[in-house]
Amino acid sequence: MSKDYSYDSISLKEWVSMHSEEEEIRTVFLNMDRAMRYIHEHGYCIQDFHPSEIEVLNNEPDHIQFKKLMELSSNPITANKMIQEDIFNSSFVQISIYLKIDKLEHLNPDFLRENFDSFAQFLPTGDVPYYRGVIERGAGVYFCDYALEKRNRDLADLEKQLGNNESPVRVDTSTSEMTNSKVNDVIYKQINGLKDTAFVNMLLIPTMVFAALFLMGLIVWIISLF
Repeated sequence: MSKDYSYDSISLKEWVSMHSEEEEIRTVFLNMDRAMRYIHEHGYCIQDFHPSEIEVLNNEPDHIQFKKLMELSSNPITANKMIQEDIFNSSFVQISIYLKIDKLEHLNPDFLRENFDSFAQFLPTGDVPYYRGVIERGAGVYFCDYALEKRNRDLADLEKQLGNNESPVRVDTSTSEMTNSKVNDVIYKQINGLKDTAFVNMLLIPTMVFAALFLMGLIVWIISLF
């Protein structure tokens, strides 16, 4: 599926070359993950994870566009495997960027899995457990969900250290998630557009047939009056 967005864009590969701060890169990865989850929730998955096939629009780290999508299988088991593959591939690409590997073919998934500990030192310390779970065990967890849960646990631990006996305050990301969903509604409007078109056509054809039959019946009735 081709892109349908008219704003300025650069590839993720180009964007990363201009943003070297770990926190900046992590932020764009989190938003990549939110966009991927949005795509999954709308019945699609990612066809190509190469950094040249992922775009950052308007230099906004929360405006992420995967250029090539395909529909998820109608079989729930197969669809779930496709989603897990996306999560693995996304983590694989993120790790390759942290390792500053320019070409994905230079990092073999099996080699990464078998030698993960050797590469872990180049990843954000707090995210190592997530990447390990996905790469070594095939965990089907979204990075943004992991990051939110980790942040809440860190806050709870901090409150315990400060001697706060009250219930820990959980981070509420509903506003930012809602904003991100609205952004993705625009970026990936072709997903809903295609389904809406199919739905309209499904309703339109029977309606046209019914209208034609009704019109013919009306004409016959009018003729019978004379």
